[in-house]
Amino acid sequence: MTEYFIGNLLTGRRLQTLPVMTGPWSDQIHVAETITVTVDLNDADVRDLDLDSSAAPAQSFLAVRENGRIVAAGPIWTSVYDRPKRTLTLRAAGMASLFNHRLILPVLAATIGVDQWTVPDPADPTKTMPNPALATVFSGISLGTMAKRLVQQARTWTGGNVPIEFQPDEAAARTKTYDAVNFKPVWEACTDIMNMDDGPEINFQALDTDDLLGVKWLMETGTVAEPLITSTSIVDWDLTAKESPISDFQITTDATKMGSLAWQTGGAQNSTVVVSRAYDPTLVSAGYPLMELSDSSHSTVDRQDTLDDYATADVIAGRRAVEVWSFSVKAYPTDQLGNPAGPQVGDYQVGDFCNIHIDAFDPKALTGDPFKHAGGDFPMRIIGISGDEKGIDLKIDLAPALVA
Repeated sequence: MTEYFIGNLLTGRRLQTLPVMTGPWSDQIHVAETITVTVDLNDADVRDLDLDSSAAPAQSFLAVRENGRIVAAGPIWTSVYDRPKRTLTLRAAGMASLFNHRLILPVLAATIGVDQWTVPDPADPTKTMPNPALATVFSGISLGTMAKRLVQQARTWTGGNVPIEFQPDEAAARTKTYDAVNFKPVWEACTDIMNMDDGPEINFQALDTDDLLGVKWLMETGTVAEPLITSTSIVDWDLTAKESPISDFQITTDATKMGSLAWQTGGAQNSTVVVSRAYDPTLVSAGYPLMELSDSSHSTVDRQDTLDDYATADVIAGRRAVEVWSFSVKAYPTDQLGNPAGPQVGDYQVGDFCNIHIDAFDPKALTGDPFKHAGGDFPMRIIGISGDEKGIDLKIDLAPALVA
């Protein structure tokens, strides 16, 4: 059963169930979930909800529940009233989206004089520097804990204490300083952390409160030992079974990041130029034309050996094309007797690993799969789940995989 409901964002208290005409939702890895619902104001029950106030953007949240589990929830950001149709459309995003609207600032920033945001630079009194008293400084904690502390600091402001729970701190030999004068959004900093080479994943998981009268969010972060956020269970789907729950299966093969010669540039942090080059003959020897790869995303790296490692990694990955698998799956698959058969919606979530089984292709019986004709078991990771108000099928996106 698919259920939509709204509530107060600051307290997490649930207000009312929302009957919807349409309600597509999507949960993608590393970004906030999205929910868009349209309701019919010709319906007296909908009018009685007084959505002009009870679903006020930025003050209210919208959530969707499947099979007893909240699959997406977060602030309502826009509402569109269509008077000719008498419909109202609400668009919401996951809790991470709120922190696009919060900056990395200590509470002191609210009261300190604006003329004190910079101080004389001890190294050169003719220059100024950001006031260290307004800096957010971390030392001795992991990247995931730094992200947590950023959110915790934002919650210390008046009006900032949204219902979020946190994991324990994790120690690590890390340091990081955020100067207030940069006015960096909290979620932008969290995204930067995730995009680091050893960065942990970060997610806000919506959960029911203990009294079942509201919603709270658990801020999950990967650890130093395990940067990925995933459960221990592995979902099994059989693509070629007679009663397979899978449909609309597609494979997109992308060779645009193949290459034999890789270039990396760095040194920007010290106003120097560091160039690295790596060559791998595998593709050219196999009859491919020469293709080059260029990457300046590590522009702050000034160590030659570090940049060389990046270039080497590029040509190793560049030996093969990338496959992207996607498909639809029944939200509540059943057997011929109507009993649950196979993974049900809510049994798995974004970040979990899965296994796709494909039978070998039989050209006489036309069973199996004619493209992946050898068949086999293919381990994959779920990076996106999308659904709608019907609650019949889900769209599943899997992490890109190198072509074997």
